[in-house]
Formats: sequence, structure tokens, C-alpha cells
Amino acid sequence: MRRELVRALLSIALLGLAATGCAGVDTSRVTPDAVVPLGQAPLADAAGKRVVGIGEATHGNKEFVQTRTVIIQKLVREYGFRTVALEADFGGAATANDYVMKGQGSAEDAASALGFDIYRTREMADLLKWIHDHNAAVAEADKVRLYGFDMQRYDRNKERLLRYLATVDPARVRSVQASLADLTDATRSGQDKEKVTAAATAAGRLIDQMTANREKYVNLSSQESFALAVHHAETIQRGAQLQTSGNDYASKRDAWMAENVGWIADAEAVQGRKKIMVGGHNGHIDKSGAAFAFESMGRRLAKAYGKDYFTIGTEFGTSTFVSKDDGSGERKQFTVSHTSPLAKLFGDEPLGYVNLAQASSQPGNRQLLTSEVPMGNIGDGFRSIYSSLSWTYTVKTVPAQAYDALVYVPRASPVTPL
Repeated sequence: MRRELVRALLSIALLGLAATGCAGVDTSRVTPDAVVPLGQAPLADAAGKRVVGIGEATHGNKEFVQTRTVIIQKLVREYGFRTVALEADFGGAATANDYVMKGQGSAEDAASALGFDIYRTREMADLLKWIHDHNAAVAEADKVRLYGFDMQRYDRNKERLLRYLATVDPARVRSVQASLADLTDATRSGQDKEKVTAAATAAGRLIDQMTANREKYVNLSSQESFALAVHHAETIQRGAQLQTSGNDYASKRDAWMAENVGWIADAEAVQGRKKIMVGGHNGHIDKSGAAFAFESMGRRLAKAYGKDYFTIGTEFGTSTFVSKDDGSGERKQFTVSHTSPLAKLFGDEPLGYVNLAQASSQPGNRQLLTSEVPMGNIGDGFRSIYSSLSWTYTVKTVPAQAYDALVYVPRASPVTPL
């Protein structure tokens, strides 16, 4: 009874705060003149950029995965983009890349290999199937490569690292395997911290040893395969360091994800693929870092690439999504709604795209886009009680500072788990 009373009081108070915030944003002069259906968006605004970030307001809505798919397809077909980097495990994405590049396994296996439940969906498998089919029909130079820029998993990184060492330094394999044995996906959340620290130290020593043997290893393999193997080792080391980082976990992760995007961009540029697409949560893609108190990945990328970093954010009105229940740990459906001031910018378009610079030519739109407004922001963790507290699933954001373009979904539906 007491819990229900507290919940009711919180709901009344917080809904009142939310209403006050929305009332402060004048939308009376906002017009939808600049909106186009996503499928008809030319995306010429993103075409010449080095890095295009494609955000999702939640990890659990099919429309946001489909939005990413539509944008990737157009940038590949019409503008020469050949690299996709996802907020996914580096080692797992390498396995998925074997599918899209070489046809090894299935689209469903590739989606599952990415390392996180958010990708084990029909919609993600459909995206990977499209990349696979595209690659099967084009010359080698026009094939699309897939990467992950996250570092929260071990098993597939260890597998590929050990496989590489077996070809260039087989005598070292057994000792490396033993030194990293305590780092596994299955024990990641409960492993003894001293063991994790020891394994992170061992990974650091291995990186130094590989660097010292670079010439020998490259001669026995290639420069590209050597660089990938070292990055697998670095991913393992950083994953272990994250486990023992305490309150700094999120800030370190975003900093390292930004570095990994830079590593991918540089590695691909050497191969002549200078433009990359980066898919992840709005919070990581956003140039302003509105969701975090620390310097986010998006803010770091904005500093590194300047006007060559183009961001496409997403927003919803009502969302029914799939997420991990923070109480039970099970994956469930939840529904939330919020009155987004941005909705008026999109009119009646069910899946609209707006270039913010173009929309801002209208004074009313410019006032809205340069104001701080609540935008949907849901990670992979939720509780039913949050549905009554809009501040738990929105973040105050200045759209024009955070994004170059926006996609709006009035009613977003849940992904289809595999």
C-alpha cells in the first residue's frame, strides 16, 4: 500500500514537472514544410561526410532498426559508403562480417553473434541479409564491411586472437589461453575482481609482445590481419578494465567507443573506404552529449571530425518496445508515451525525415530546434514503474545542437526477437 502511495505521489509531481517543461516550448509557429517520407529522403546532406551517425531512441523498436536499414541502403547504393560500424562487440561483429562478406553461416546466426540481446531480432537479421545479398552481387571493392565498436564481451575476441597466434606464434597460444581463461562472457558479471585485473594485465603484456614482434607476425600473415588481432587483444583488455572501473564504467566505455570508431575509420581509409556509417543509441550518437554528465562518444566524434560528422537522431510519440526488465532480468515489452514538441515538425507523416538546417529556415521551427525539449531516451533496461515517470525515459536535448537530421515515429512498435 505504501509503495503504491509513493508511486502515485511521484507520478503526480513528476508529470507536473513534465507539463511545465513542455508548456515552455512554443510550437504555435512550427510547420512540417521540410518533412519528407524517410524512403524518399535524398540524404544528399549526409553524402559527403566522413562519418554518419544513425541513432535510435530505444534499442527495442523495429522502426528504428528499419530506419537504420533504409539509411544504410541509400548511402551504400547512391553515395559510395562501404563500412558499417555498430554499437556491438568487436569480436562478434567480426563473426557477422564473415557472413556478410563470405556467406559463412546465416543472417540469424550473424545477428546473434553481435553479442547483445538487442541485436537478436528479425529486423537486425534482415539488415545483415541485405548487406550479404548486396555483397554477393558486387565486385570486391564495392562490398560492405561490418565492424563493432563496443568492448563488453570476451569469447569471440579471444577465439580470433588465439586463432591468429596459432598461425604466427603457435608456441605462445597455450600460455595466452591460460592467462585469459578467467575472462569469459558467462562469468563477466560475477568474476572475482582480482582475477579480472590479473587477466587485464596479461592482455596488456600480450599487446606489448605482439607489437615487439610486429615485423615477424606481419611477414607470416598481413598488416591488416595483424592490426585486427592486436585490436582483439585491446578489446579484451579494455573489457576487463571496464569490469573493475566502478563509477567510471560509462564514461570509459564512451571514450573507448569513440576511439574504436576512429580506429575503424582509419583502418578502412587505408583500404580506400573513407566514409563510414555508425549505428548506436541516440545517447552515444548525439553531438551534444545531452544524456550524460561526461564527454560522450558523440561529443568526442564531433570534436574529432567537426562538420564531417553528420548525425541522424530518432524520436517517438508512443513506444512499445522490448527491453530487459531491471527487476527480473527477463526481456519484456513495455509501453511509454510522451508529448514530444517535435511532433508538430513532422505533421501527419508516419515515418518522416527532416534536415534540421533546412527546417530552421522557418523562424518557428528554428525557435523549436534551438530550444531544450524532452526527447525519448531508453537504453536496454527498464521497469514498469518508469512508464509513469516521463523523466526516466526522456532527456532534455537541444535538437539543433545534437543532430543534423531527425526521424520521427508517432507510434513505434516492438522488435521481433529471434
